[in-house]
Amino acid sequence: MRVIVTGVHVTDPHRAHAFYTEVLGMRDVVVVPEHELFIVGPSTGWEQGCQIVLERIEDPVVQAYCERQHREGNSALMLGVPDAELEYRRLKERGDIVFHEELTKDILGLHFQIDDTVGNVLSIHTA
Repeated sequence: MRVIVTGVHVTDPHRAHAFYTEVLGMRDVVVVPEHELFIVGPSTGWEQGCQIVLERIEDPVVQAYCERQHREGNSALMLGVPDAELEYRRLKERGDIVFHEELTKDILGLHFQIDDTVGNVLSIHTA
């Protein structure tokens, strides 16, 4: 069994779509902007990983939970890349990415955390 689609709560689905595709390099799976429906997937193809539905936060309870998770630095998603150090340097060079954790090596391997600009902390790992 494997996960094929999951959702992540975001404050702005349009801005989230831009970040996940233009900054992180994911590709469009389903895009219907007028209905705020954005599903993105791995740049390598759907068969290489889980697709993500970028879901607008509508419920105040969900909003409070997401804000607490973000404030505490808890990752909404763990993303895998072939080389976390290379990805870290690429994102650092952009100059517009907020880092919650610099490049670190520990029991989880090589990883770092960034802000996705729409309410989430993302953890990026060598995988």
